[in-house]
Amino acid sequence: MQIVKKAICILLSIMAVCMLCSCSSSDKVFSSKGMSITLTDEFKENKEYYGMTYYDSEEAQVYVAKEEIAVLEEKGEETDFDLKGYADYLLKSISVTAEIKTEDGITYFEYSKKPDDIKYNYFVSVYKTEDAFWFIQFSCQSDKINEYRPLFVKWAKSVFFD
Repeated sequence: MQIVKKAICILLSIMAVCMLCSCSSSDKVFSSKGMSITLTDEFKENKEYYGMTYYDSEEAQVYVAKEEIAVLEEKGEETDFDLKGYADYLLKSISVTAEIKTEDGITYFEYSKKPDDIKYNYFVSVYKTEDAFWFIQFSCQSDKINEYRPLFVKWAKSVFFD
């Protein structure tokens, strides 16, 4: 009888662990306009937002924007710069001051803003392909940034282009 009780307890413990593990999110690749990024299955793709592809989950958002070099040149914009130069161009265009960093193979900057009485943190990574500059803006409420920053870095490093 004791052996049966122990076996049942062990079995129930294993089932509980398996149920907890099945609740966790898994990686999911999203693709748009020649760019792919690995997020989690907690994200869903939404309608484009001002020409940007937009993914969101309950606590985080990801905006992906492609700026074609030919279109920028037609507008008379500067296009002869590296990733730090492009990041600086973005900072000036959104009137934000931030330190541009290159770490772990990604060039990025971070800033925070408080629209609508809620403070958000933004992590913006930049990329360049043969025909375009890209920026990917990750965001979450400021009280969640310590939890999400490592994920933003992981997701930014997962980006690849066709």
